[in-house]
Amino acid sequence: MLSTDEIKKLTEYQVEVFKDVFATKDDIAKLDGKLNALQTSVDSLSKDTRKNEQEQLVSNKRIKGLEDWVDKAAPKLDLEFKH
Repeated sequence: MLSTDEIKKLTEYQVEVFKDVFATKDDIAKLDGKLNALQTSVDSLSKDTRKNEQEQLVSNKRIKGLEDWVDKAAPKLDLEFKH
């Protein structure tokens, strides 16, 4: 059976050993702040990507409309249009 002093020493030793293994409240708070900043960045990038995709769709539709118009106008002007 271990004595009270031995148990105390063992406990203190375990606390020292596990300080490097387990995160402290401060470690978690710092990590939480970094994760929040990362999430904000990802959200911003996602928003920008959606906006760019929408703008690309609008641009493609406008270009398609212009190509269709040129396809109709080119023969009337006796021109060849390749796209």
